[in-house]
Amino acid sequence: MDKVRLGGMKQSLELCQFDLRGPDSPERIVPRVCKLLASQKINIAFLTYNHLKTEFHQLTMCPSQSDFSRTSGILGATGALPRGWALQSREHVGILTVYPHHSPIKIIGCVMVSWAASSIPIYGIATSLSAISFITDYHALDKGIEVVQNFFQLPDDHAPIKPDLTYYQGDEVKRGKGN
Repeated sequence: MDKVRLGGMKQSLELCQFDLRGPDSPERIVPRVCKLLASQKINIAFLTYNHLKTEFHQLTMCPSQSDFSRTSGILGATGALPRGWALQSREHVGILTVYPHHSPIKIIGCVMVSWAASSIPIYGIATSLSAISFITDYHALDKGIEVVQNFFQLPDDHAPIKPDLTYYQGDEVKRGKGN
């Protein structure tokens, strides 16, 4: 059987996941949450929004696992979220992002079925024009990558799947031309 071609694949660093559900529109909750986390220099590696059929909205974000306690404290503080918003969190998640060459719907189905057969949980899926991202347990990412590589063909010149660099926010501000 011919493997389905992928344009590429990459995995995230270890993250944590926060799902916020509530009645307000994203114009109110997204800036509020982003300002709260940015004020404490917490980067959001992954952010997605969904309007649920129940007229509620869901905001899913994944900061670094090392920021789990701080993020939990900030978002769980009284008055941090608007009335009616619920917060759920999960530690030790990772994201596998695939870049479909063609047939993105087929790729989503193949990953879902193959991961289910391998008992790899999926906590979220996000799509764009060029990428499909799957949130799962961080410790299951290597197994998930192996399963995907059994079904899909990566380009010969594919970049490394695991990240080489970690970025952190600092307090130093550089000013001037080109800085």
